[in-house]
Amino acid sequence: MVEIAESWSDLVIDHLNIGLLMIDREGRICLFNRALSRMTGLKKNEILGRSLRSPNILLQTIISGREFQDLSPGAVLPVMGSYNGATSTHIIRNKSDVTVGAIAVFIPAGRQQELEDAVIKAEKLAILGQMAAEMVHEIRNPLTVIDGFMKLLQQNLKGTPKEEYITLILAELKHVNRLISDFLQFSKPGYSKRTQCSITQIITEVAMLVENEASLRKLDIDLDIAKNVPDIFGDSDQLKQVFLNIFKNAFEALSCGGKIFLETSWNMQEELVQVIIRDTGMGMDEQTMTSMFDPFFTTKESGTGLGMFIIKKIIDNHDGRIEIQSKQAKGTIVTVFLPAI
Repeated sequence: MVEIAESWSDLVIDHLNIGLLMIDREGRICLFNRALSRMTGLKKNEILGRSLRSPNILLQTIISGREFQDLSPGAVLPVMGSYNGATSTHIIRNKSDVTVGAIAVFIPAGRQQELEDAVIKAEKLAILGQMAAEMVHEIRNPLTVIDGFMKLLQQNLKGTPKEEYITLILAELKHVNRLISDFLQFSKPGYSKRTQCSITQIITEVAMLVENEASLRKLDIDLDIAKNVPDIFGDSDQLKQVFLNIFKNAFEALSCGGKIFLETSWNMQEELVQVIIRDTGMGMDEQTMTSMFDPFFTTKESGTGLGMFIIKKIIDNHDGRIEIQSKQAKGTIVTVFLPAI
């Protein structure tokens, strides 16, 4: 298994579009990837095992522990000649924080510009996202005022033909407020309150929260919670929101007398906690299955289309995954996988 992992690592390193040169503590070259071979014209098998000659910035990195940025490539490899790009050096430490070598990264000028453009774009998107979240939050205040006055008008117009218009306006305001709530929920950081928590406790609390609604809808919930499930590292509030939304979707897919089966288990082989929620509802067609995680996609008249999108983002932020199986008229199975501590 270790050999397979190493071979994959070698493939990845050789297919990078940036040059990599690594030396051990004695200054011997122990890594020289394909991209750097193309940049220099040197062959990998002729370089590996050779020692760098002093003075050399990469050797200085090991000796002093100082890392360098925006270097001339010739400061590490004089044979680089007229190569146009930027070079940086970095210390390599083992698990015990002991220096075992150093690596030089050679980034071509074009690639460097691409990376800088990507960073600028990401910063702009982050600013726009923050502005959007603040703007949406501010929109809610006038909507609350409008909602209040609409309800007053509804009382004055009760029994008149115009009452229907007010009812329609209030329904649309409710839809907009729900959309704002979902948007603000999504805009919250994914790692804000991550602590050691018990999936068993989270599921138990969620089951208690939905118990009353299940009873009103005349639905049965069958819980099978394993005792050997280890703790996870996550935001318990966000995970509760995930499972509440899954239950909500199941409720809406079930008719009177329907059933929901929830099972937790510990996948020792993958070191993952599993939560399986199965319902006997109407199921989904292929188009819904394909688009269900897309933002603003919904099959519900009053839905915002952000529920499943937010669910997936929260699970992704917890380094987990969600799998869904569904057939029309045969129900849906939702499986959530979360890494254990």
